[in-house]
Amino acid sequence: MAKFDFNNSRYARLFSDNDVRFLQTYIDEAALLQVNYGWWATQFRKAEQLTPTAPDGTATFTVKSRKAEAAPLMDIRSRLADSLPMDNEGIEFYSASIPDFIAPGIVEKATERYYKEEQFAQFGNDRDIILAWTQEVQSRYDSANATLTYLGSKLMSMGEIYYDAGRGAHMALHKAKIPVENFKTAGAKAWTDPTCKLIDQMAKIEDDFRNATNYNAPLVWKIPIQMFREVFKTNEQVKQWIIDSKKIANEPITANFVYDDATVLSFLAKNDTISPIELVVDKVRKMTMTTDTMVNGWKQNIAVLCPAGYVGEIEFTDQLEEKLFKNYGSSIVQKNYASLQQGLMRLITTTLNNGNFKEWHTDLIMSAVPALTEFPYHVIVNTTTAD
Repeated sequence: MAKFDFNNSRYARLFSDNDVRFLQTYIDEAALLQVNYGWWATQFRKAEQLTPTAPDGTATFTVKSRKAEAAPLMDIRSRLADSLPMDNEGIEFYSASIPDFIAPGIVEKATERYYKEEQFAQFGNDRDIILAWTQEVQSRYDSANATLTYLGSKLMSMGEIYYDAGRGAHMALHKAKIPVENFKTAGAKAWTDPTCKLIDQMAKIEDDFRNATNYNAPLVWKIPIQMFREVFKTNEQVKQWIIDSKKIANEPITANFVYDDATVLSFLAKNDTISPIELVVDKVRKMTMTTDTMVNGWKQNIAVLCPAGYVGEIEFTDQLEEKLFKNYGSSIVQKNYASLQQGLMRLITTTLNNGNFKEWHTDLIMSAVPALTEFPYHVIVNTTTAD
């Protein structure tokens, strides 16, 4: 007789239908799942309302934004004449569907479960077993966060999302309603030209935008870190600005000086003709049926000028599989569910039959997508194309 019963282990309870809350409790309290790919969370907040799923399984969201325009000068009128009508400022909006995602599954076969039971029966400790499972789940959790980062950086830098990663379908997901006039070129010279008056050209783009839209709230420039290092840190006007700033502050100046990213950003922040610069770091692992590479979702050579703070929301919906299983699930299949990232993701443990033996599956699913809420004020600059 086994000294220790494996069914009483914490690991077995993760799959047990006799203790359906243990999985959620473990996820909440273990503090073992960390966000390693959470750049998206600095740019998008979770939507306040869940998007309902229609009977056909689709979930369509709508984001709205009020577009303010500069007020025109007054009209001269004849005495006692009425005013001339003008179109009212309205609400801009766009709609799209929420896609479904799933991370690579974790499958435990009967032989693997037998080995774990023998190990537990001998030592009565499932620490190594449950830590190994947690590391596997961590990888899937990272996959979900990396996906939101990839989607968000594509949307911000291109105004639309075409999902070209993963081993499932590749397709266009949605396109934000960014005004055509908000797609800008670099200015007098391409930013990649070291002689480009980079600060002046950025200031002109910003001033033109504010004048056209009457937008007076704080703005921020979002620049991919590689472009910042290759373009901004080699630009002659930026270098001269740093030299002049140091002279004014009576600080020593060395020939051929090289500064780190933070130092260059701090000097540029002192220039009141342009808004602060925020560096974009969004590299993720992209796996398809034929490739496995590290990529950036942010489109190369694109800079974005947009309102400071969050640029949008993560639109999400409930999981249709969970609803169906509760009502129509097989009596020989067991499922437990736990929420991650405030309900954006769902972790599922499943016990089911495969031929003559049982299998234990762990899956992470997500029905969510980033959406821009400040799209009327989102300016995308192609820095390699001069006017």
